[in-house]
Amino acid sequence: MILAERYQIIRRLAQGGFGKTYLAGDRHLPGHPHCVIKQFFPVDATAETVKIAQRLFSLEAETLYQLGTHDQIPTLLAHFEQAGEFYLVQDYIAGQDLTTELKQISATTDRAQYTYSLLMGLLSTLAFVHQNNVIHRDIKPDNILRRSSDEKLVLIDFGAVKTFQRGAAENTVAIGSPGYMAPEQQAGRPCFASDLYAVGVIGLQALTGKSLQQQPADPQTGELQIATEIAHSELAEFIAKLIQSAPGDRYPNATLAAAALKELSTLSTNDSLPKTHPPSPTANDAHIAYTVFPPGITAPHPERTASRQSSSTEYAETPTAVRNRQALLNKVHRFWIQGVLQHSLHGQVLLTLGLEERNQALALPWNISWESESQPIQALAAGTSLFSRFQHLGEGRSLLILGEPGAGKTTTLLTLTRDLLDQWQPGQRIPAVFNLSSWTGESLDQWLISELNSKYQIPKSIGHSWVQEQQLLPLLDGLDEVRLDRRSRCAAVINQFYQDYGPELVVCCRMNDYEALEEQLTFQSAVYVRSLTDQQIWQYLDQAETGLTGLRSLLEQSLEQSAAKPKAHTGQALFELARSPLILNIMALTYQGISAREIPTLSQSESYTHQLFSAYVERMFQRRGFAGVYTKQQTLRWLRSLAIMLTQTSQTVFLIERMQVNWLTSKPQRAAYVALVVSAFLMIATAVGWHVVRRQALPLALIVGGAICAKIFGLYRIVPAEKLCWSWREAARSLLLGITLGPLIGWLLKVTFVYAFSASYCLSTPGCFQSISSIGLSFGTILGLTYGVIRGFSGSQIAIVTKPNQGIRQSAKNAIFFSVIATVAPWFIAHSFDGSTSPLFWAAAGLTFALATGGGEACVKHGALRLVLFCQGRIPWNYARFLNDAADRIFLQRVGGGYIFVHRLLLEHFANMPAPHKRLH
Repeated sequence: MILAERYQIIRRLAQGGFGKTYLAGDRHLPGHPHCVIKQFFPVDATAETVKIAQRLFSLEAETLYQLGTHDQIPTLLAHFEQAGEFYLVQDYIAGQDLTTELKQISATTDRAQYTYSLLMGLLSTLAFVHQNNVIHRDIKPDNILRRSSDEKLVLIDFGAVKTFQRGAAENTVAIGSPGYMAPEQQAGRPCFASDLYAVGVIGLQALTGKSLQQQPADPQTGELQIATEIAHSELAEFIAKLIQSAPGDRYPNATLAAAALKELSTLSTNDSLPKTHPPSPTANDAHIAYTVFPPGITAPHPERTASRQSSSTEYAETPTAVRNRQALLNKVHRFWIQGVLQHSLHGQVLLTLGLEERNQALALPWNISWESESQPIQALAAGTSLFSRFQHLGEGRSLLILGEPGAGKTTTLLTLTRDLLDQWQPGQRIPAVFNLSSWTGESLDQWLISELNSKYQIPKSIGHSWVQEQQLLPLLDGLDEVRLDRRSRCAAVINQFYQDYGPELVVCCRMNDYEALEEQLTFQSAVYVRSLTDQQIWQYLDQAETGLTGLRSLLEQSLEQSAAKPKAHTGQALFELARSPLILNIMALTYQGISAREIPTLSQSESYTHQLFSAYVERMFQRRGFAGVYTKQQTLRWLRSLAIMLTQTSQTVFLIERMQVNWLTSKPQRAAYVALVVSAFLMIATAVGWHVVRRQALPLALIVGGAICAKIFGLYRIVPAEKLCWSWREAARSLLLGITLGPLIGWLLKVTFVYAFSASYCLSTPGCFQSISSIGLSFGTILGLTYGVIRGFSGSQIAIVTKPNQGIRQSAKNAIFFSVIATVAPWFIAHSFDGSTSPLFWAAAGLTFALATGGGEACVKHGALRLVLFCQGRIPWNYARFLNDAADRIFLQRVGGGYIFVHRLLLEHFANMPAPHKRLH
């Protein structure tokens, strides 16, 4: 069976009450790597059972997507429906479940130390789960794996999870495993402490060496008891607290339990597993499990042993600051590690890239002069990780990564990012990846604040404090992608930032482009990413599962022809291209499963790289095998347009909501855009003006209103709104301002318009001035109060989940929310004093407020821009769906809510493609 036209089912692994689990191969990747697929398939297919199973299955997918950034929690790769059946897709690793491990503990093992390490590893993971308001509900030895690659515990099977809702008292379905379910969980009222009960039972098994059925229990109540021989030890007392029958007698959550466990004086000196822990599982003990954070790692470096999770007692910060830091860490991991590194083309060539010391490339301080001719290039020891090299530099470390195009510089940078995330602990700088292609000339600190806001959805106030307080570790990719006339200036700005702030920094650049800079970086160290060796190339091609025998034969024939005709250099040039991991992967994806005779002969009159990329693009349309929404011609045209605009605007990561008016390349296009935006503004001005000044002043109102909108909002800058968050401080300040200035502004507007257009009537009517003054003051007070309430929703908070075009969606939500407040509340108040007030007036006023404060104007301008580009045939109507389709064809990669080409060379290939003759709509 083939699922989603991608996953080849190999065999069934297991079956439970609500589903089946299969081992499958991913046919879209070289070597068809294995993965695990969980199918929704209830054994008892009654209506009620199916309803429960569907809910739990969807909840498992949502939970894994939310929690999958943690080192020891499964990562969700896909969630899809086919033929009415639902499937979850996860990676596969070798490991051993805790049930088997507990049976293998030898008699010489220090059980106290082993149990302590077991509980500490499990509680640190469970703390992250509880901090995200999730109750696991099915913690048992079968659902805990010892990952063979690094011997860490992995918590799996989130099929019984429940979201914790504070204050909720309703019962739920009793789900769990007998013996590990707390009493309140059996009664349908689970809480965080319910998970701790299961952890305590597991700890009791580990400490005593007895199975669950062998544990002593109270004959009357059935409650578990601590054996007499261990009852007075610190660890036994801790476990006894975990298995109390009343949840109030246990620790409230895993964070506090982990903190208490770490305080045990006799055991807390050693958090790692003792040397006497059970042996690593052999191949015969292999257990199908899940690949977890960081994805794609099969043999972590020994230096990466510290967990990035810690209890709340270790680092004193406010809860908001902790959440903000964790949010950025999660985003960096999800965007760059899961979204890019895990699916990188380089990642398909599982070879270790060599590194060389290249400090000659740096402008070292203290006037030290390096003679490049006499200074030999020093290759770092084989297997040396960039992480260990970076750690060796110490506090204030700075590193420059150099290499040739396609050599793996970005992959090396992201591998370093992954290792930094893995060992991150509270109090350390937050590693965050930025692409320098969007730098436009400002100071680096201001640029970082702007990038945090646009790429990671970090409010500028938070980003400013992080930069000023040196809480970031910027990893800057693509110095060579900065516009040529700005590149040297960018290097100078980086040096100035490094001098002013003394931060930790990493910069990545192509070797030739770096050597052409007028100013070199003043960093501590520089490394050069070496090309693949002959041995590495042949070793990769010889792997049986890759299906690259045809490519190997082609390269061998090319080398033979080159030896026979050395002047042609054709074969050697083709083999030299294969030294680039990127090009080798392009060759692998293009020619996988094809014999040498079927591979087209490359023309010497055209660039080999161009021919390879053209063949790659063609193969991606052929090998995917699914009926896409878009034709090949449409896909190529729109990808070409995207590549050209990213090149012209010096961008690498494309976010739909960050499209700007500079995408319009002709005067007619800009004129059409301006007409659409101004028309929308005039419609709002008409609605308001009609009810404020009536017909006699409507033309003037339209002119004034349209001019004010254009001046305030601007026509050529689109800034999506941020996530709403209530701030009492901002609300109080805005209310004070609104109550102070609102009545005055309302009075001035009312008096000015009345005397400007009805002066004769008002002068001849007694009490007119008093009446219009009262109305103006009331109107201004209402607007001031509304302004204060609306501005209260401007607190800074980081958006946790990002989706394509989320910024515009958030702007639309804000606009609707603010328009309702600014319509209903003032109308209700005004109607109490003046029943003749038209609801249409307040509807128009509310819409105006939505434009002014809620992001409505961003929606208007973004919609106008998209409409013009669509009518020109440069983008599809549903842009997000098209970009996802292109990502499925391995042309693009998802980076959070944005997209990047799988490599800069592929972007350049699309940008240089000839324009199609036929226009698409």
